[in-house]
Amino acid sequence: MQTPPDPGTPGTPGTPAHPGAPDALKPRPIVHKGVMLAFPTPIAVHQFPDTDALNAHVKQFVLDWRQREPGQQRSNRGGWHSPDKLLPELGEPYANQLAQMFLGLVRHTFGTLIEGEPQIPQARVEAWANVNDRGDVNEPHIHPGCPWSGVYYVDAEPDKGGRLYFTDPRPAALMTHHALSPWQISNTPKIEPRPGVMVVFPSFLYHAVEAHDSDRPRISLAFNLR
Repeated sequence: MQTPPDPGTPGTPGTPAHPGAPDALKPRPIVHKGVMLAFPTPIAVHQFPDTDALNAHVKQFVLDWRQREPGQQRSNRGGWHSPDKLLPELGEPYANQLAQMFLGLVRHTFGTLIEGEPQIPQARVEAWANVNDRGDVNEPHIHPGCPWSGVYYVDAEPDKGGRLYFTDPRPAALMTHHALSPWQISNTPKIEPRPGVMVVFPSFLYHAVEAHDSDRPRISLAFNLR
């Protein structure tokens, strides 16, 4: 998988947000075999290289944080959900490294939808940690008030459940069950958790996490672009 473009000069964690879309955005026409593909919903999945040292530090930090900080109840059923202050708590250089990884993949994904070179204005990156033990799940949810969200896997075992999955954001597309209808609920995209993998998607897209099936905690980080 190709490395996503450099994020340029976006805002850093804690920088006040400046809402509003860039001027003169022009959607990129997506045509395949003479057929226009309208209403695209991108899901970027990228394996970052050389993340062992980063993951080891963040894993220990998150597990220690869980011991001293009460968890929050959000989409999680079981497990531990940290406060939304991961980056300032984590500190440098790790906080900026993770923020730049997220912003770079956002820019890359955004660029597939518009013509020209996308520019990310000053923005705030919000992040938190999730630790799921055996049997823990995250129920379907969205992230209101944001254009882009993401997940980064710090520690996870493939083939042990805990897959991230998405549902079609067009409910009407699911109303017809027919052999010639490709819009079936069974077509739900599912992402296998692997250390060093980051997923970026539109914040309006409903997503959830399957039950974790291991005694080794599944540790992930979640991001919002504010």
